Amino acid sequence: MTFQQFAFNNVKRNTRVYLAYFLSSVFTIMVFFSFAVNLFHPVIASRSGGAIELIMGQTEAAILIFSFLFVFISVNAFLKARSKEFGILMTLGMSRKQLRRLVFLENMMIGCLAIVVGITIGLVFSKLLLMILSSILSYGSLSFYFPYKAILLTTGFFLLIFLGISALTPFIIRTSSIIDLIKGAKKPNREIKFSVILSVAAVLLLGSGYFMAISPQLYDINPFLDKVVLFIENIRYVEVIITSSVVMGTYLFFSQLSIFVLHRLKRNRSFYMNKTNMLWISDLVYRIRDNTRMLFLVTILSAVAFTAVTGVYALSSVVKDESLKDNPFALTFTSYSSNDNEEQQIEIIDEMLESYGFEYEKYKSEVIKQVSNDNHTTHIIKQSDYNNRISALGLEQVKLDKDQVLLVPVYVRFDPKRDKTLSQRNIALDNGKINLQVVGVAPKVIFYSGLFRNLVVVNDETYDEITGIQEKYHSYSYDIPDWLNTLEVTEKLREKLGVGEQGKYFWSTRIEGYNLESQNKKLFLYVGFFLGAIFFLGASSFLYFRLYTDLNQEKSKYFWNIKAGFKL
Repeated sequence: MTFQQFAFNNVKRNTRVYLAYFLSSVFTIMVFFSFAVNLFHPVIASRSGGAIELIMGQTEAAILIFSFLFVFISVNAFLKARSKEFGILMTLGMSRKQLRRLVFLENMMIGCLAIVVGITIGLVFSKLLLMILSSILSYGSLSFYFPYKAILLTTGFFLLIFLGISALTPFIIRTSSIIDLIKGAKKPNREIKFSVILSVAAVLLLGSGYFMAISPQLYDINPFLDKVVLFIENIRYVEVIITSSVVMGTYLFFSQLSIFVLHRLKRNRSFYMNKTNMLWISDLVYRIRDNTRMLFLVTILSAVAFTAVTGVYALSSVVKDESLKDNPFALTFTSYSSNDNEEQQIEIIDEMLESYGFEYEKYKSEVIKQVSNDNHTTHIIKQSDYNNRISALGLEQVKLDKDQVLLVPVYVRFDPKRDKTLSQRNIALDNGKINLQVVGVAPKVIFYSGLFRNLVVVNDETYDEITGIQEKYHSYSYDIPDWLNTLEVTEKLREKLGVGEQGKYFWSTRIEGYNLESQNKKLFLYVGFFLGAIFFLGASSFLYFRLYTDLNQEKSKYFWNIKAGFKL
């Protein structure tokens, strides 16, 4: 028998041990290859620089990083589980160099087979995934092609990963004593030590991390709590702090807090000595100690998997509602005072909508821009124009006195208490000649999100008295009930009107924002589902391996328990 045959037979003998690891590697390679097939498709490659290239590229990078860590952790666990086997081989005369070569060959056999199987399965399902992607991106049919670039990229990257991990095996098998290798994982149970301080730290880290995560939902409950929430929101890199806090807290939960809780249960003699409590508590203490890292990894991977899938699904399910909030009207055309072609451009829009058979209502508003001596910009709309608009949006009309003003949000996600532009009590116009008292905040955006820096509503008489005018806008908004079918007419209007002209006019449509957001969210859902599946399978692989390696030990333990008189 040659050395290569011996390595191959070793892999065959340990098929059940390596099965979950192999299948997880195959699935990861298949997903990486499938995304590479999508990324290198001639149609998608010709439109480089878009969201598809960015999202797919970042996903490929995430898969590579996960794959390296997954393979490294798995190989490390497998080698430690087989340390007794390695000790016996060295006792029989195998040199340390031969042992490293054996492990290298075994790992490369599994890796190469996983690459071949993963790419093959990826090729089988590549047309299906291209059809799904073409549906998401509305590219029409993405024809099948032979993805030699994807094959080379996948083979190259994963060969490097398996070669790199195999090269690191000498650092994993670094025990110099053959006796230590033969003993393997069977170490005598010693007294479990834990730290009360670290146990408390686990509670504090987890509690603070989850509190910071849900803090936006706690706003406006209590004045003190509001200050705490605002403080958290102003912390730089708060997302990194939350993630780090939860990750460290999770590790300390398994390594310290869980041992502390079980130790407290052991000290409760009446509970500990009751029936089989002594057995399962004592056993659980040592099992948690031996499996701390595995439990930590499974928890984090499962959390990432479920968060990725549920998060992107939640985002994709509210696209239409978000579009209605961002663009209260199906089409909004805004013209500067310097635009001499305003009437002709509005006629083009009206005629185009009528030619396509769309029913619509048009609402015209005038907005003036005023800049004070201290360079503070204010955009002003009169009450009659405001009421005309909000009647189309189903909102209650307002009636303002000459000395009153209403603030209007200019972004969808606003909070009067947090947004400085909406927390003012008084508004000064014409450099203090007109002073107005704020009577409230409008319930929603009335143009489209971000059109103006700010917006206030004043009484018509007050509006007519304003003298310091830097710019005057005419904004035409179209309420089109059948707006979901306006993509074709919008494309025709873009051909005639373009995207706008600096200092002249600009316009926006709800359907374009809706299509873009819908496409991006569906793409995130497509990518998030596969990433979640990869992380979930990785977690399952760790669990499967740990359960399998503990199987014989557990069989022996339950056998002697039954002999001692315990019932199943």
